Amino acid sequence: MGQVTLTFVEGEAALEPEEILYIETCRHKNIFHTKERTYSIYRKMDEIEALMEGMEFLRCHQSFLVNMRYIRKISSYVMTLTTGQELSVPKARYREVKRRYAEYLERDKR
Repeated sequence: MGQVTLTFVEGEAALEPEEILYIETCRHKNIFHTKERTYSIYRKMDEIEALMEGMEFLRCHQSFLVNMRYIRKISSYVMTLTTGQELSVPKARYREVKRRYAEYLERDKR
């Protein structure tokens, strides 16, 4: 997996997929949360999701695209990240989110 280079509001940046914790939609912008800082971009979440395809990101909610390596657990319609943050998982997506995360854990064991 290579870097993702995007032109953010803050300027162009090349990010390693593993340094991105999650991406969140907030008032027409998408915020990339990394361990060090945040970056904002005016692009649709669907475009970003397509760009991150194959990089082990999971769309758990209309407004959240999460890096699966930072998920601690998923239960009772809540995804808990390793940072302690909790994100709600809508009932309509819950089964698919759990399935995709279980597949990720299986691949990760190998």
